[in-house]
Amino acid sequence: MKKILYLIAVSTLLCAACKKQALVENTVYEKIQPGDPKYSYIKILNVTPNSPTVNFFVDGTKFSAGLSSLGVENAGYNYATATSLFPDLGYATTTPGSHKLTAKIIASAKTDAGLEVFNTSINPQAGKYYTIFTTGQYNTTTKQIPSSLVVEDIKPALDTSKVFVRVINLYDGSPNVDLIKGDVPTGPKIISNVAYGTSSGWAEVPNPGSGTAPSIKYLLYNTATGGAVIAGTFTLSLSKGRAYTLYLKGVVGNTAFPPTITSYTTFY
Repeated sequence: MKKILYLIAVSTLLCAACKKQALVENTVYEKIQPGDPKYSYIKILNVTPNSPTVNFFVDGTKFSAGLSSLGVENAGYNYATATSLFPDLGYATTTPGSHKLTAKIIASAKTDAGLEVFNTSINPQAGKYYTIFTTGQYNTTTKQIPSSLVVEDIKPALDTSKVFVRVINLYDGSPNVDLIKGDVPTGPKIISNVAYGTSSGWAEVPNPGSGTAPSIKYLLYNTATGGAVIAGTFTLSLSKGRAYTLYLKGVVGNTAFPPTITSYTTFY
């Protein structure tokens, strides 16, 4: 069921009858055009604090990771690694319509190997792109990832002189947040009032400066009080002509999961 965007390979090795022991690779490639309505396009990120290491499945078929040469699942994905499939740019494909999305603890785990810890329904539409974030804190009693956020990825009108960003607030217990350019709270406000469990729209970074990937300082502030959500500034070097997702994760008041901002390229 799973195919990889732009290039799908189904390979078989055929023994040539005319030449003893010769192997011929017969590979069929299908190039998927962006937005082909035959498919829906999905990436999944595990942003659930304290989550065990898992792999994801769509309708029972593995949608992340792969098998090693020994036939054992790879290392899988947890809160620390976050990304399950194509953090930058790429998506995996599935057919449009209703599907069951699940996550299971990897087979090599010492505890609860193979246990299903997440189960939800998704309904991706034809030709559309989505990022799915697992959310909430992992419940060690029920052994469940409690929730998820599905964000449709709509490509902005890119320009080689501009940088676009959006903010997704996954900081559990977080206030609404603002993204500010610069190192003072009175700097240009790029994005405002992003509540927990929501995504902002795309916003242009004003006056990004010279060069193809200018280094810019940002602040993340509490919309209501004006206080810092992340202490001090953080600096990102984002390439012009691209759109980036900035997602805020962590748990308020929990030193094991402090507020952290991460970025990845979404479109170019």
